[in-house]
Amino acid sequence: MSKKFLFIGLSILLGIGLVGAIGYYALFSVSLNVNQPVSVEGDLEQSLTCNAGDTCIGDAITISNDADTPRTIKIVKNGDENVDVSYVGMIQLTTKDTSTWAITETKKADLIYTITGTQFEYSGVPEGYTLIYYKDAVIGLEGRLDNPQPAIQIISDIGNLPQSNDANLNADYSQAPDYYAHKTGAKLWAVPSTALSGNQLDWSRMGEFLYETDLIYSYNNADSELTIPANSFITFYPAFNPSSYIESGEYEFEFEIQ
Repeated sequence: MSKKFLFIGLSILLGIGLVGAIGYYALFSVSLNVNQPVSVEGDLEQSLTCNAGDTCIGDAITISNDADTPRTIKIVKNGDENVDVSYVGMIQLTTKDTSTWAITETKKADLIYTITGTQFEYSGVPEGYTLIYYKDAVIGLEGRLDNPQPAIQIISDIGNLPQSNDANLNADYSQAPDYYAHKTGAKLWAVPSTALSGNQLDWSRMGEFLYETDLIYSYNNADSELTIPANSFITFYPAFNPSSYIESGEYEFEFEIQ
């Protein structure tokens, strides 16, 4: 065998060995099943008639979050700038039997409130009543009665609701005796204005208070953002306010939930 042939054969063998040595330690594969926890339901193609200068409210839209962590979404409006658009929630306030906390028919109010924006706006509070945010310091009815908290009067720049140190963020109102749709959130009450002195409530008149029938967890002090709690949902209604001087006609709006 010639040296030349031996050298070529050895080079080929070494080359094969080098190729086999450059690679990887192991292989693994992944089959990724993606779950989108945010879903949107409701009347997604609405038609509404509204007089110029009036405020007209559309149909309900519900955004759900099935994740174990909160999700922040943004609502982006595309449409005529001569029509102001806001997003509102609705809740009924009512008198309750304060010995059982069962709803009574004595007095009720349908509260409409903004769920986004830099100003908290609302309507529906009866004349002679003041809207308050009642923030609990403890969980449990007995602890609340032994340790009543000051009333926080609702003002336009109140900020996010619920506040971060509200004990109701760790409660579960979906159980008895309340069975609320939302298990955590903020309580809004309407109380007789004469039963409120500064931030102190006259608890001898608690039978006249209009209490929450659900908790709200929806107001963000941001222009168009919403925080959807973990394993929960927020229902809102688009509200339209055309300019008093807008021309008659049909105006199209499209909303992106991002």
